[in-house]
Amino acid sequence: MGKAGTVYVIPDPHVKCLNLLPVAEMDVRLEKLRQKSLFDPGTGEALRVIGENSEQLQWDVQGRIRIRDRLLAFAGLKGQVVMIGAVNRVQLWSSELRPEAAEVDQNRLAQAVQQVAF
Repeated sequence: MGKAGTVYVIPDPHVKCLNLLPVAEMDVRLEKLRQKSLFDPGTGEALRVIGENSEQLQWDVQGRIRIRDRLLAFAGLKGQVVMIGAVNRVQLWSSELRPEAAEVDQNRLAQAVQQVAF
């Protein structure tokens, strides 16, 4: 059996899926927030919105996590879930919203690589 650990869950702001962020990745994001003024109204509001729409979860020794029902409903997650690695996170998709592609779309892959200067 494995050991328990932590993962952060946050809805994607652009598409209907959930992002699972490892602690190291979330630490990078939190460090950026620490650089901002503690009492800046815009930052405060942003932190509240992010905080109420995300959660830090402990997985058990079998690797299971329990995501809040509100977040599951946001992404339409029930029954089958599609997990897609996205380099610095894992995305959880409803199988109806993001079915697995049957083949590699080389043009789309080339555009993606160019976008991030891979």
